[in-house]
Order: sequence, then C-alpha cells, then structure tokens
Amino acid sequence: MKCTSMLAALSGLLSVGIQSVGATCYGSGASWPNTEEARTFVHDACYNSGGMFTGYYNSRQTKSMCPKSGNLGLQFVVQNTNTAAGFDLGDDDCYNRLSNEIFGCEHGGASTVSGWYFK
Repeated sequence: MKCTSMLAALSGLLSVGIQSVGATCYGSGASWPNTEEARTFVHDACYNSGGMFTGYYNSRQTKSMCPKSGNLGLQFVVQNTNTAAGFDLGDDDCYNRLSNEIFGCEHGGASTVSGWYFK
C-alpha cells in the first residue's frame, strides 16, 4: 500500500515539471534525399548571422525556407505559437528541434515544444 501511494505521489510531482510536447512523423511522402545536407541547411538557418530562423519572432510569427536537395524542395518551418508575446528562439533549440525532424522521421515530421512549432 505504501509503495503504491509513494509511486502515485512521485508520478504527480514529476508531471508538474514536464513541458508540453507533441510530435508527429509523416507516414508517407519522399524520404530525405541527403540527411547531412539537410542538417547543413538547418545549421546555417539557425546559427549564421542573418540566418532564416535567427532573431526575434513576434507573437504567432512563422518563418520558413525551402532549399533544394537534388530535385526535391525541403520545407522547414518554425513558428512562435504564443498568442500574447514575442520571443527570440535560441540557436541551439532551433538546430536541435529541426534536426530531430530530419533524423527522427524518415519522411519528416512536426513537433510542438514549449510554445514553438517545428516542421
């Protein structure tokens, strides 16, 4: 009885600090033609001065890019989903979240993490 009560209490405490996360991998469509090239596009967009995804995002602002890899256009999207405030997305957060979509999903995917949407 004590063990069950302690586990329930611990579970409740752990759930308080967990951030809202939603992720979906696309089940069809083209596969990544070159994951390392895609990672380079994301790196440049997240870290380079004037990169596509650097800087401040107004409330609900979306930034996107569609670089070519072979004959395919690769669509990358980042959105601040906050309805009341703007924020500057951290370079590491940008790179890591978009890299997750490249390496975590064969056909790409989308996720929402801590008020940011990545595709």
